Amino acid sequence: MPSINTVHSESTTTKLKEIAFSCLKLGTIGYGGIAGMVATIENEMVVRRKWIDHQHFMDVLSASYVIPGPNAVEIVMHCGKERGGRLGLIVAGFCYILPAMVICLLLGYFYQKYNALPDVQKFMFGIRPATTALVIGTVFRLWDKTIRGNPVLIVLCLLVFVGSLLGISEVILILGAGVVNYLAYTAKDNMQLFTGLLLSPVLLQIHTRFSESKLFLIFLKIGTILYGSGYVLFAYMDESLVRNNQWLTRQQLMDAIAVGQLTPGPILSSATFAGYLINGTTGGVLATIGIFLPSFFISFFLHKVLSSARNIQLLRLFLNGLSAASISIIAVVGIRLATSSTQEWQGTVILAVCLALTILWKKLSTIIIILVGSIGGFLLLNM
Repeated sequence: MPSINTVHSESTTTKLKEIAFSCLKLGTIGYGGIAGMVATIENEMVVRRKWIDHQHFMDVLSASYVIPGPNAVEIVMHCGKERGGRLGLIVAGFCYILPAMVICLLLGYFYQKYNALPDVQKFMFGIRPATTALVIGTVFRLWDKTIRGNPVLIVLCLLVFVGSLLGISEVILILGAGVVNYLAYTAKDNMQLFTGLLLSPVLLQIHTRFSESKLFLIFLKIGTILYGSGYVLFAYMDESLVRNNQWLTRQQLMDAIAVGQLTPGPILSSATFAGYLINGTTGGVLATIGIFLPSFFISFFLHKVLSSARNIQLLRLFLNGLSAASISIIAVVGIRLATSSTQEWQGTVILAVCLALTILWKKLSTIIIILVGSIGGFLLLNM
């Protein structure tokens, strides 16, 4: 007869295989933004496999909104932990991220090899204004859901918007907004002092030559501090990869964000594509590991804590400030994208059409918007 240890080992192996299969499938079909990804995860983990119940799922989903990193990845890893322990968490996260990483590496290869072809350029042309429309639509939607007539948050949005236009580090602005919103309710007499600090550029930008370790650390930093909508990712990558180090052009970065929209999984898969353009397969893998690694540690140690802490009023004040600042950062990104995307009349037309679709049909999948822009660019440039 098999020993108890053998039975336990077989049971653990079976669970890990189930986790790997489910998460590979979810990572392959994870389209539609966070709403679409959460729907597929809930159907797989709660309805079909019953690894956690609905209330547990909602608690995890709520907690994921108040911590840095990609919500869907953190939810999947938590479900994996419930099914297979800590090893299950690792397998779940790896398998969920893997499909998008492989697709982005392949797209990066073909992009570098065939981007000079006219037809490819025409399809890529339309993706840029479509991505701009998604960013602008996100600003309108988040403003309505987050600000809600709050005068302090409105002021913070305006201050962060101006600060970002002036070139102040987005990290400083977002964290500063959280502190200021906290102080606005706990120490209103000091509001003017700390608002002034918010607009003070306190970090020096360090320019060094390319190295693989620096590439990894840049994406590790982004994965650690990324909060709010995935479009804030563009601002961080623009600051680090385009403006500070000139490793990518802004158009290449816009294409990377578009690829993140076209591929399944979170928009953070754009990091894989950008890393590949910078340093081939090694760069793509390092960028992917760097940007997703913090989520593994967060899921290991903080989910249970944050499930209760999210109801603490003082923490909520700080997080509301982060959300308000994120909206302004996204708005600045939208302005920069719009300027780049409307230099030709075809780009203006595509932007207008895609923005109308985004606003009028709010539940329309992002991949539809991207495809409309891509096909529209090809057709308009052939007129």
